[in-house]
Amino acid sequence: MQLSDVPFGVQLVQQAGWNQLEADWHRALAMHPDGCFLAEAERPLGTVTTCLFGKVAWIAMVLVDVSARNQGIGKKLMEHAIGHLEAQGIETIRLDATVFGKGLYEKLGFKEEYEVVRMKGVAKTHGLIHEEAMPWTKETPTAAILDLDLRITATRREAFLHSLIGADPCYYSMLEDGVAYACSRKGRNAVQLGPIIASTPEAGRQIGDVMLHHFNGMPVFADIPAPNEAALRWASSNGLEEQRRFIRMYRGKKLMDSPESIWTSSGPEKG
Repeated sequence: MQLSDVPFGVQLVQQAGWNQLEADWHRALAMHPDGCFLAEAERPLGTVTTCLFGKVAWIAMVLVDVSARNQGIGKKLMEHAIGHLEAQGIETIRLDATVFGKGLYEKLGFKEEYEVVRMKGVAKTHGLIHEEAMPWTKETPTAAILDLDLRITATRREAFLHSLIGADPCYYSMLEDGVAYACSRKGRNAVQLGPIIASTPEAGRQIGDVMLHHFNGMPVFADIPAPNEAALRWASSNGLEEQRRFIRMYRGKKLMDSPESIWTSSGPEKG
């Protein structure tokens, strides 16, 4: 896939009703330009993206044009992406599957890990926002934040997190009761809150409230791992309601991550 193919990718997102913008395609191509692929037969028919995090990789944006579905194109794209990643020495491949894609991924060797619940609503301001939550900028010391992310996700995501800083609002807090950070990105249908990672439930609630305060009055998505019951309660208490569910799946070596400390995923593109 080339930059010139991005308009086709945007068209596929619109067909599917997904939330990604042109900027998400550009981010995918920037992070792994050799790992984003296009299916063609005289014209473009489908896409798949991959992203490398050391020995862990993520597959996303498996989309096929409505006129070419049910012809095995999605399977061929997935097989090509898997082959590419295995050639890179990747030990673990992950993805967030829709209910429609789960069967295909199981046939390709993926196993279910846990559900991710998409909560949707309108962000509301909070009267009391913790004053020690600070904007995360390119000048912010990142060692403690990156250490927290690695410890919780078991994935080295430095390049991805740095790609979010500056593009859309990000915050962090280092409090006596825990370290937390929160990022976001604009979307076609709503602001995607995430990733939000917190070392304690209290830190998660505090940094989550900061994000809702910042986006007051705007529609938001929060993709919350089902094992994080505290985060689901937080979302419900702020008026967010379940819209849909994804199934987080893996192929190869299972990671020992901590979904109960992931307050929101970054979305299906990077987990």
